[in-house]
Amino acid sequence: MRISTTVIMIAASLLSVPAIADDAYGTPFDGWGFVKDDWQLVCDNTLTCRAVGYADEGLISEEILSASILMTVVAGEKLPSAEVVLSSEDYDEQEKLVSDQLSENTNKVELSLNDKSYGMVQFSSDGRGQLSRAQIQQLLKLASQNAKIQFMSGVYQWHVSDQGLAAVLLKLDEVQGRVGTSLAFISKNNPNRQTPKKALKIPIVKKDYGYLDDAALKEGKQVLDPKKLAYFQANISRWVDVDAKQFIGSEDTTGDCELINPKSESSINLAKYSSNNLDWDFTPVNANYTLASHLCWQGAYNMGAGFWLINHAKPSKPQLITTSASDYSDGEIYAIHKDRGIGDCWNSKTWVWNGKTFAMTEDSSTGMCRGFAGGAWNLPTYTSKVIKSDSKVQ
Repeated sequence: MRISTTVIMIAASLLSVPAIADDAYGTPFDGWGFVKDDWQLVCDNTLTCRAVGYADEGLISEEILSASILMTVVAGEKLPSAEVVLSSEDYDEQEKLVSDQLSENTNKVELSLNDKSYGMVQFSSDGRGQLSRAQIQQLLKLASQNAKIQFMSGVYQWHVSDQGLAAVLLKLDEVQGRVGTSLAFISKNNPNRQTPKKALKIPIVKKDYGYLDDAALKEGKQVLDPKKLAYFQANISRWVDVDAKQFIGSEDTTGDCELINPKSESSINLAKYSSNNLDWDFTPVNANYTLASHLCWQGAYNMGAGFWLINHAKPSKPQLITTSASDYSDGEIYAIHKDRGIGDCWNSKTWVWNGKTFAMTEDSSTGMCRGFAGGAWNLPTYTSKVIKSDSKVQ
């Protein structure tokens, strides 16, 4: 089957993008980030930003293969790095054909911009590659113009839309303080000159492995003293105010726990029609701390549990960690959720035990996905470096 060529064009000159279009949405530091058409911008707590582009979703079909470009931009650096992933969606026998084509021609994938070749891109057999410095420079040069972005290998052609590229790079200029400077990707000539921002240090979280000294805890066995367990069970609903407004109907994902109240409509309905356990669970972290957990909410594809950290010395004031957790294991609370029902997009968070509390260490998503089952990239809004508690920071 021969793949036909589809031209994806926009008109966005340097002078025509002084502001971001009204139909853009989101903030670069939250969830899917800042989204405009087929591009999105996600920035993390170190001020590293990731600009991702996809094919026009409406054009993906048997005859249109999609690609995705990820440009990773460190604050203060002149050029980003750029990676590419090629889709091999299963349209009849197409997936096998595409896989064979890439496997046999990993050095024969060509970058074409506005129907002009800019050399080969080295791809691995899983369809991922790295753009060269010259290729990145040319892509950025065309960002404020019409840009027809293609990758070609044999009879196959992959497309990336330029719709939203200029707006995303303009937003990136603003976030990293590039506007009106020589570092700007779009806004070099803007009179409202900013001061370029420096990259921020990545937070260091020291994970406490002390609980592993206890063999029973290491094996995941319940080791709470029966009297202490009974004490927690008898008092947890008093220590955690189940009627508090923060746990009922809140839009805040760290305080949405309607199922904690046995009298709530959701709890009553779930008890009638589901076999899910609505009791409290207690899991020891170490000899001095215990995690209390309870199912908080449940949807068609996702669920979230609340985790409260009980200090045995002050049990009446448990600390809320999250109401969106998936599970706890090996000193880590983690939350993994589908962004869309078919499971092609995901988001995740992790909290790590540091000896006193559970510190958030990661918050990320796979972004818009656009034809890449499970997502093409990992796009963090929060990142950290986790080390052992007895390790020295390098």
